[in-house]
Amino acid sequence: MFDLSFLEPERKTLKIKRSGDTILETAIAHNFPLYHLCGGNARCTTCRVFVSDGLDSLSERNDREKTIADRKGWPKEIRLSCQTEIFGNVEVQRIIRDEEDLKNITSERKNSKTGEECYAAILFLDIKGFTSFTESSLAYDVVFVLNRFFQEMSDPILNNGGFIDKFIGDGILAYFFLDKTKLQTSQLTLEDAKKQMFIQALRACFRIFDQLKKFNVYVKERFHHEFDIRLGLHAGQVIYGDIGHSDHKSQTVLGDTVNVASRLEVLNKKTGTRFLISDEIYQYVSDIIQIQKKILTKLRGKTERMAAYSVLGFKEKDQILELQRSLELALQLNPNLARDFYIHFLETKPEFQKFFQNTDMETQAKKLLAMFGKTIERLGNLNQIQIELQNLGKMHEEMGIPVTDFGTIAPSLLYALEKSLGDQWNEEWKSIWETALGSLVRLMGMK
Repeated sequence: MFDLSFLEPERKTLKIKRSGDTILETAIAHNFPLYHLCGGNARCTTCRVFVSDGLDSLSERNDREKTIADRKGWPKEIRLSCQTEIFGNVEVQRIIRDEEDLKNITSERKNSKTGEECYAAILFLDIKGFTSFTESSLAYDVVFVLNRFFQEMSDPILNNGGFIDKFIGDGILAYFFLDKTKLQTSQLTLEDAKKQMFIQALRACFRIFDQLKKFNVYVKERFHHEFDIRLGLHAGQVIYGDIGHSDHKSQTVLGDTVNVASRLEVLNKKTGTRFLISDEIYQYVSDIIQIQKKILTKLRGKTERMAAYSVLGFKEKDQILELQRSLELALQLNPNLARDFYIHFLETKPEFQKFFQNTDMETQAKKLLAMFGKTIERLGNLNQIQIELQNLGKMHEEMGIPVTDFGTIAPSLLYALEKSLGDQWNEEWKSIWETALGSLVRLMGMK
């Protein structure tokens, strides 16, 4: 019959009695120690093994194993011994070999990631000049300012489809990853999907610099200080999983790609730059970004020189950035933009006044502004706001406003924006806003 070999590191080979026996059944028949806390009923993961050779000689994952594997993000080589039948020679390695392994595995949360590889763009952000601020400030102020900084610098990352890995001292490690599942269901090629991801990451970085300007106004007024930042962006394969003590794990990204991104951020100090990207990213976006200079460098730990590029911005205006920046400017010039919208809307559509008879319009205007501003900031990650817009549409329908009338809000919003921006309002902005509002109205009406 067949052999089931455990590599421990000393090989232990067990003879399989019947074709179709599971790995766990074979181990038990030979008194080979293989944890199975749930009794081999696919209610835990303690019997899982890594298949080194012979994957084709094993049964496909059944529904119970597939549910666990999908939830945990296992690669195809990780199998549940209690559910995996053997039909040929197989070599495996136990994942849980002692009590310490058992403690580590059984502490996993329901949404734990046990380790997977993916393609991602890694962003490192560091504050320039924060040490001098800590030396001259009270401890409470240091923590207060740093938390506000993290809040404002993180928003552009999250709004553009990125994730915060961790806050490191006065820096941020973030990532944008290529979702294989979404890629399979989309019409995009792998190359197009990568470029789209890089555009999201770049837009987040440019928006971070916008946020920094506002943040510095705040800090200068209250603490007589200003900050600058340095960014490093690189892409490649990373390992993603839950790392740490069994009681204190956090999801994180690991690998050489992370190291290179970190070293690009540090390289800004030597080159007098603020934002460096690697050649891996540049080859996808060279046609749409402006660069200040190209730098050939040998990073620590690397044997070959690599190219890095100091980025200034997009070559042509990015529509989402233009929407965000124009709205921000409009609100600076006219904090009452939302009130002007409602005045115009109810004057031109008096039939809608009945829906607002018992409404505090000042409060309503503030709610609208908060919702609208958040929506525009998150246009870089449309999936994030789609459900919210649909819920907003349902709310208006429940008030008695039919879907066919949703489009009537657009002219009043355009009026309020034009009034706020005055001479700075132009046909380009008008066109961009008309297109964006049309898309938002369509999403509100979707079922």
